[in-house]
Amino acid sequence: MSEDWTLSPTGTPVAALTEVPLARRNALRDGPGDHATFRAAHDSIPALREIEVGGPPPQALGATDWLRLVVWNVERLRHLDALAERITAAQPDICLLTEIDKGMARTGNGHRVAELSERLGLGYAYGVEFIELDRGDEAERAAAGDTDNTLGFHGNAVLSRLTLSRPALFRLEAEGTWFDGQRSAQPRVGGRMAMGGQVLLDGRAITVVGVHLESHSDPDHRAGQVQRLLDLVDRYDAQAPVLIAGDFNTSTYAWPRTGRPVEDRANPQRRVDVVPHEPLFALMAERGFDWTMCNVPLAPTQRLWAPDPDRILGKIDWVFTRGLRARAPAVLPATYANGETASDHEGLYIEVAHIA
Repeated sequence: MSEDWTLSPTGTPVAALTEVPLARRNALRDGPGDHATFRAAHDSIPALREIEVGGPPPQALGATDWLRLVVWNVERLRHLDALAERITAAQPDICLLTEIDKGMARTGNGHRVAELSERLGLGYAYGVEFIELDRGDEAERAAAGDTDNTLGFHGNAVLSRLTLSRPALFRLEAEGTWFDGQRSAQPRVGGRMAMGGQVLLDGRAITVVGVHLESHSDPDHRAGQVQRLLDLVDRYDAQAPVLIAGDFNTSTYAWPRTGRPVEDRANPQRRVDVVPHEPLFALMAERGFDWTMCNVPLAPTQRLWAPDPDRILGKIDWVFTRGLRARAPAVLPATYANGETASDHEGLYIEVAHIA
């Protein structure tokens, strides 16, 4: 198969993603890590071109006046109870969620987005970012013991109480640098991506997109992924108002981040005042997007699992809009009621409406 399928919005709606047999996943994990092997696997796995659609039926065709959205990197969705409670309290019409497991040993081999969907009473569209060839990072592998992943899917989703039309998967790259070990000891097939679709607001379609940019990266690379995403979104629908939100990983640094604690202490404001250091904001502005009314200024969106005096929390999650008004931006705490951490990202809340 040619590479052309990655250059356009894609995604065949299915009731369940096509499984990749464990034997094949193990063979890819243990086999050669060259780009040709990665590309052959990438282009031949149907799940990377599918969108699983499920959950309760829509509660309404569209919304009127203001559309309420929650945006969250839910970190595997391992702490589903706490995050479901936070999301329920926000009463969103749309949720744009990233880092969700399906059939991963580290999250009990459950179908986490389907479980959350039922809990919230929202339908979902779920796409695969990576086929995980092992059971996660070192700690996750140790915790899983001898338990294999039943499916190995890890991806992003749009959840909606409204009718979600034209669900689409936007592939941002097919570099293979998680497959060959350059970025981590977590072998994977796939690449960073965004999930989107359209809903009706006051009878007119708007495009909503949840994105996850590369973490093991640098500002120029992140800007390149944003450029790709904007081109794909315009190819999808250049006329409709659009909201793009998610985990942009705007650390302001290049990976690996050697020397960062010292630099952070010398200029702690840099971690939340990221715009001067991340060229993706200039690209967004050139393409007509605003972020100034969509985000809480200088509020960090990272959360640590344990205190770390060498870490300064950064602002890495964002909402951008084009052709929409925005109000009421808020940061939602990623905690249980008792204060225990439920994700390494805080959530975002925003309301949008058509420009009068």
